[in-house]
Amino acid sequence: MAKIFKYRTEVPFFDYKDFKTLQRYVNVYGQIETRKKTGLSEAQQRRLSIAIKRARHIGLLPFVANN
Repeated sequence: MAKIFKYRTEVPFFDYKDFKTLQRYVNVYGQIETRKKTGLSEAQQRRLSIAIKRARHIGLLPFVANN
């Protein structure tokens, strides 16, 4: 299984308002990518999922794919 990113990202936090960055971690079906594919630690993955869910709730990211 290939990772999306070659190295772990050193992002101190994920901002829910930065939807362009969050889109990198969502697949074409609108699902959050797994830790194996993103290469994030457990804590980073939890913060990422919370940021994506907040962005979805206020309408910056879609809940499902457009197709």
